[in-house]
Amino acid sequence: MRAVRGLAAALLLLLAACSAPAATPVPAVPSPAAPEAPPALGTNGAAVPALRWTPCHGKFQCAAAAVPLSYREPKGAAITLSVIRLPASDPGRRLGSLFVNFGGPGTDGVGELTRFAARYPDELRARFDLVSFDPRGIGGSAPVSCPGADHAPPPGSPLRQPDAFFTASAAVGRACAASGALLTHLSTANVARDMELLRQAVGDAALNFYGYSYGTYLGGTYANLFPDKVRAMTLDGALDLVANATGRPGQEKEPVDVRADVAGAQQEELDQFFAVCAAAGPKCAFSAGDPKRKFAGIFARASHGPAVTSLLQTVDSALYQSGRWKRLAQTLAALPVDPGPAAPVLDPYVPTHSPGFLAVQCVDSDNPRSPADYTALAARESARQPYFGLGAVFSMAQCVGWPARDEDRYTGPWNRPRKNPVLVLNNRFDPATPLANARATAAELGDGRVLVVDGYGHTSLDVPSACASAAVVRYLTDLVTPPEGTSCAPDAVPFP
Repeated sequence: MRAVRGLAAALLLLLAACSAPAATPVPAVPSPAAPEAPPALGTNGAAVPALRWTPCHGKFQCAAAAVPLSYREPKGAAITLSVIRLPASDPGRRLGSLFVNFGGPGTDGVGELTRFAARYPDELRARFDLVSFDPRGIGGSAPVSCPGADHAPPPGSPLRQPDAFFTASAAVGRACAASGALLTHLSTANVARDMELLRQAVGDAALNFYGYSYGTYLGGTYANLFPDKVRAMTLDGALDLVANATGRPGQEKEPVDVRADVAGAQQEELDQFFAVCAAAGPKCAFSAGDPKRKFAGIFARASHGPAVTSLLQTVDSALYQSGRWKRLAQTLAALPVDPGPAAPVLDPYVPTHSPGFLAVQCVDSDNPRSPADYTALAARESARQPYFGLGAVFSMAQCVGWPARDEDRYTGPWNRPRKNPVLVLNNRFDPATPLANARATAAELGDGRVLVVDGYGHTSLDVPSACASAAVVRYLTDLVTPPEGTSCAPDAVPFP
């Protein structure tokens, strides 16, 4: 649920965007009896990679960076990262590099920078080299090997056939075991260590960073592993750092999306869709009568069979971008309404995730390990959030039995002192990273400053705002944060 939607389609076309020399082969998973090296805290003396930039994709430059597989063994086996940059357009005013992560986990940085670089304001592109990279395990950076996992069928219903559902959900993990030792070194903390080596490799004295969605977790992790190396950091569509890692006391048996209350965020935005649609009148095809009541009738009819899965999947997709609301309204207007009560949902919409997503998320986050824990939450969350509660409960079911752990992941503290505040940008209604999570992250960091965009959807990539963009540029260039309580209007409305 935390991926930046709409980015995945470009992945397969751009994974090979930067050529890279062969890395040292990754060894097999070590024997449990083998002695362990000391835990990795920073980069542990790892050598800074030499970047040899070559032209690629028009104005871009690509390079390859060798980094340790394990930062406990900085001189041991290495992997190679694919790196890309767009040089600053005004070298005389250049401030340094701006590292960008586009979310996921599992999203490649090389392809996404070529896709989105032109959207950044002229002043930002003039003052900074825009730099991104495929995180380890993804795209052109030692990708995980999970034979057949991309073609696995959906796992089915967790309520009708729970044993079969959890067995099928574990199929990706069984396939990814073919990745060997790589699978035990894919935590976000290790990606942050890679980024610290890349910061040194590009010659910057301190890091400038812009992270979207999952990228905010990468930013928060880096900011606490290397607090003295942060110059400026913008977190856009923020995960609650504690909720994503471990949760708070009493949440040990709740999966990460329940801890983050993703279902509540989806419901809140859906209610906004109903209200905005009704106010739009004829501009919204679903505006006649009471949209909220009509949707309840559509859901009631769909809940008597498997059609509820496609209904909620359609709604879930539309919530990520208010530009899709017009089409959602047309779709809903064509569906039959049942005035009767809804039946218990037995075929909920449960998101499934890519191997790259799972390879990171399943080692980053504490999630229940027993299927019984998920099943026990189902009744409570379905009653609390009838439309989206079950999806949030079972969305991390693919992590049950995941065949790897990363002992060098980071779980806090999150408030190590830094020189400058962190700018936290969030849409008021975001279905994947609720505004409450952004406020929690700002508090957890201790120095976060929240800027709210009064729009609907996930991150500023889906909800552009000239006002917010100007604030981000001023922060990144001059280190000036907007006053507390500042909000910005989006550039577009759902039903113009």
